[in-house]
Amino acid sequence: MDEAKLIKRIKTGDMDAFSQLVGAYEKKAINYAYRMLNDASDAEDATQEAFLKVFDKIDTFREKSTFSTWFYTVLNNVCLDILRKRSRTADTVSINQTANDDDEYELQLEDSAPGPYEQLQKNEAQRLLQDAIAQLSNEHRTMIIMRDINGFDYEEIAKITGVSLGTVKSRLSRARLALRSILKENRELFT
Repeated sequence: MDEAKLIKRIKTGDMDAFSQLVGAYEKKAINYAYRMLNDASDAEDATQEAFLKVFDKIDTFREKSTFSTWFYTVLNNVCLDILRKRSRTADTVSINQTANDDDEYELQLEDSAPGPYEQLQKNEAQRLLQDAIAQLSNEHRTMIIMRDINGFDYEEIAKITGVSLGTVKSRLSRARLALRSILKENRELFT
């Protein structure tokens, strides 16, 4: 898929091109939003809102950066808006929500598959990690998800978040320390 051609077609109102672009980004975008928001329904809503904003503002995309950088900037801002609204309307945030990530994991029925106890430990570790990430500040959560989960490079994170490269590195360092501190109690699950 040539994104530049798709974007030109979208700018002319081609809905098929927009559908192709959504198809290319949708799963990763929902995953990113879920990690930011820790709620599947909010993640889908945020992703849909981001795609609508992108479609509405596609004429303003000047291709100075990659489309993915522009899109994740929009998506990240939508997620941060939702988190800000939550903090204004609720005194506490539940960290005990369960995730339904059936799409992300493939169960393989081989002799070498982990036994029920090992799978339970793995699931518990994933749940604890997601809960720990949800406890981080919005800035720290953004850094962990973008760098350590989604694999963005430092420069791309700087462009998406609108902060300097040095700020990205220092926030990421502090975010990892904060996450390590939260996970300290359950260290045996992560070794």
